[in-house]
Amino acid sequence: MPPKVKFQKEAIVAAALEVVRKKGIEAVTAREVAAELGVSPRPIFTWFTTMEQLKVEAYAMAKKRYREYIETGLKGPVPFLGVGQQYICFAKEEPELYKLLFLTKPDEAVGGAMDALQFSQELVRRKFRALLPAILTRMRSLGHWSRSEEKVRG
Repeated sequence: MPPKVKFQKEAIVAAALEVVRKKGIEAVTAREVAAELGVSPRPIFTWFTTMEQLKVEAYAMAKKRYREYIETGLKGPVPFLGVGQQYICFAKEEPELYKLLFLTKPDEAVGGAMDALQFSQELVRRKFRALLPAILTRMRSLGHWSRSEEKVRG
């Protein structure tokens, strides 16, 4: 008897994400994920007791993918413009992931626009906080910021 094929949790979640990318979150079923892996549904239930758990993991992986887009935008010459451009690229290149993150109602399995927007805002805030000391130093060197006044001059 040949040994059973074993799948790690990450491979199952990656397969679920592929199902989401192709068909949407509602298509994430044991059969669809198993078909993506090329196996029976049994290995999925080795790691997940419910499909809801797998959907939550797929949602987290979709957020990670979105984060990559936003971080790319933040590295551009005009970070906030880059974020907007990458947001649009994400929507265009990953329409099902975009629907999951931004168009799914919060009371559905996972997702919701407010959660996704808060996530986006936090990514931008972190980048801005990291850049703030360099921005202030540059503004002071140009004479646009006075420590005594602690305000930006026109």
